[in-house]
Amino acid sequence: MIDVYYSRCADYRMENLNRALPEVLEPLLAAQGGVAGKSVMIKPNLLEYHRQDDPAAVHPQLLLALCRFLKARHAAVIAVIENPAVRTADAVVRSMGIMPELEKLGVTVKNCTGYEKISAMPEKCRNRQLEIAVEFREYDLIIDFAKAKTHAMMTLTCGVKNLFGLVRGSERLSWHLAVGRNFDDFADMLLDLYLLAAPQITLLDAVVGMEGNGPGSGDPVALGFLCASSDALALDASVAGKLGVNDTPVLRRGKARNLLAGFVDCGDVPQVHPVKLPEAPEKVLEWGVYFPVRLRKLLRKMLLSRPVVDKAKCISCGLCIRKCPPQSLKMVRKLPVFDYGSCIRCYCCQEFCPQGAITVASSRWLKGLSALEKMIRKLNITRRK
Repeated sequence: MIDVYYSRCADYRMENLNRALPEVLEPLLAAQGGVAGKSVMIKPNLLEYHRQDDPAAVHPQLLLALCRFLKARHAAVIAVIENPAVRTADAVVRSMGIMPELEKLGVTVKNCTGYEKISAMPEKCRNRQLEIAVEFREYDLIIDFAKAKTHAMMTLTCGVKNLFGLVRGSERLSWHLAVGRNFDDFADMLLDLYLLAAPQITLLDAVVGMEGNGPGSGDPVALGFLCASSDALALDASVAGKLGVNDTPVLRRGKARNLLAGFVDCGDVPQVHPVKLPEAPEKVLEWGVYFPVRLRKLLRKMLLSRPVVDKAKCISCGLCIRKCPPQSLKMVRKLPVFDYGSCIRCYCCQEFCPQGAITVASSRWLKGLSALEKMIRKLNITRRK
């Protein structure tokens, strides 16, 4: 059984962090023989930091507390390494205002710099080759430092999804194009990436998470805990249950591939209200009816949710157009316009919009069929009574 350690933490005041961090990390470090004299790579979620306490990234005070924690336990080298989609890791950390403190600790902050295609993949991987940042091989200990956030494509992003930052930016676009609308294929790639990188510790910032239009433009939600485990997938499964998330592509594929080990919650396990999820990218109506292949494809096209633009929030920056893998967007009269026929529903546009102007919306057909389904189910229940 895999241990998943919890500690309640009401806020990011340093005294609370200094109490909570050892509670979740000390047992895991002990199992690794401690950290003294070792080189440590921290791979944090640094998607962006537009404003103070921005929930799109791990909190700066927690990142600082983690580095101090490792330094106090005599880590020889501490490096914060990330590959943000828009800015550099250095730029994001400087905007957080903690760079001077990190420099005093001797902590290095940098982007991933070297990449290589790995053809000798672990046995359980489905993909036979992945390109990944070589830094994960250069350190004695890797800490996968994730943020608890909803995600338009993957429903929830925690430990496993956070490792996608080890993939080169251009390769990320290629993966979105390769899997198209098959989110299970994307989840399989994330699981293979996790098996390859094999971080010894996964730490989750869930003091304040993100709900709604995640992972970049959602709303902060007080969750009040830290969580850590030696197994990122077990951590994801444990946390998903706490947040009221019953199913995600990563967990679904992890179970199907027998990668999800049994786990036990340890420590001060929190009681958390379910988070508000983004609009589901694709819903399946299970009526037990057989549809021919062509009809299924037509229905899928009609029922797929799609990204939409809020004209009042859009600032015409064009970032969504630059980040769209299939180039399904173009600027018309200072507003992005979608070509839904070529849109692969990767929601990169929604993820990177700095104003939260792009959201995921259900199609009119899906809303109508969902209403019809509810009516039919209600009618059947009434008849049984």
